[in-house]
Amino acid sequence: MRFLVPLFVFLAVPAFHSALSASIESAEKEEAVAKHDGLTKLQEIDQLEFEAAQKNEAAQLNVTEEQKEVARYVEERVEAENDNTGGGGNSDSAAARGGKRSFSVPVVT
Repeated sequence: MRFLVPLFVFLAVPAFHSALSASIESAEKEEAVAKHDGLTKLQEIDQLEFEAAQKNEAAQLNVTEEQKEVARYVEERVEAENDNTGGGGNSDSAAARGGKRSFSVPVVT
């Protein structure tokens, strides 16, 4: 019996030591993964913000293109009306200004 107690302690201490060190290593790995996941989340948030900014910029460019199309259409209609009515006085004033008219088109948001 005296022999079994020291043998049990001798075997129990290394087993306890290996279990404890494995637990500590596991905790360190979880911390490293959490740090990496945090970085990944920040990158994901950054990517979402970038995509939102790109969409906003594209929407503004699209509105600008629509405004240009509306202005071209209005200019063509005015020129067509001037041509149909003879527009003697108006064509001279248009030529004096360089043949271009400027229109203000309201922005719809």
